[in-house]
Amino acid sequence: MGEDAVTDPPVPPLPQQAFAPDALNIIVAAWTRTFFSHSSRVAATLECAGAFAMFSVLPLRHWPKAELTILVVSIGVAVAMAGVRLAGGARLPRWSLQIDVAMGTLLVSVVNAASMREHIYLANLYILVALFAVLYFPLRSALAHIALAGASYAVVLGLDPAPAEPSVAAWLAVFGTAIVLSAVVLGLVSVLRMAAREDPLTGLANRRTWDERLDEELERSRRTGAALSVAMIDLDGFKKMNDVSGHDAGDRLLQELARAWLATVRTGGDFLARLGGDEFGVIAPGSDETGIQRLAGRLKDALSDGISASAGTATWDGTEDASDLLRRADRAMYQSKRRHRRQNSDKA
Repeated sequence: MGEDAVTDPPVPPLPQQAFAPDALNIIVAAWTRTFFSHSSRVAATLECAGAFAMFSVLPLRHWPKAELTILVVSIGVAVAMAGVRLAGGARLPRWSLQIDVAMGTLLVSVVNAASMREHIYLANLYILVALFAVLYFPLRSALAHIALAGASYAVVLGLDPAPAEPSVAAWLAVFGTAIVLSAVVLGLVSVLRMAAREDPLTGLANRRTWDERLDEELERSRRTGAALSVAMIDLDGFKKMNDVSGHDAGDRLLQELARAWLATVRTGGDFLARLGGDEFGVIAPGSDETGIQRLAGRLKDALSDGISASAGTATWDGTEDASDLLRRADRAMYQSKRRHRRQNSDKA
């Protein structure tokens, strides 16, 4: 602020092929994140895919009237479900997705029962049901939907008057694939969820997880009346250390600091997070003003020689929200930092 603007010298443009792959990756990642973050949009897409799969088999046979009616009605129901999902979007309650998945299992079962007489199989649509359930439902609910789909297909196979292959082999071909793909997707989703909630450098919780945990603890304290305190801690002179020793040394310091502080806080009680840069926070359920100040002192004592930190604490007053509580702790931390600077300047 207050400095003259500095214009960088012009840089010759790189050849397009030098950055096109990175640009494409960024575009694909942004689109994927946007698309899959809206479960209703994904549900509507899969319902449309199912409708298209059912529509695609219509020209393959001269269908008896009853089977043709079932297919056409099922296509209409799938398209209508997709339309409701797209129109309702986030306004629809979350539990309504459970109904969509159960309806999807029912539709796939009805269509398979109707089309198997013509030796046309649409059982792979069960895989779409399984993948959506694993992506968006808790594990127990997802397993329940996969089990329901598996049981439904077993019933359908049992009704086939002239199976083209043994029923057990047909069932295993579909649900063996569904189970393997679901396990892979579940593993990937678990990794991505952990990455979204964890600081990659220190392994501590990140700011997003901190905010969620603080809201949970505040709600618990409102219900129970238990004390709740927070501490905000910022390393002194960390930027200067990065400039002098390099960012690798700074990263190593943060990692060592995280390990030392994890050993200092109460296991199963206090919640430690890296909020960004060299700023950390601790949520201490059950700690009053004296308790949180003692904890902040222990954290500062755990620092390596030559490293100092400024800490600010605040204890919930019983009425304020999370932002007000953090604002008080932040203010106290910056007051501590100013005192450290004055002390250092006096020594100099």
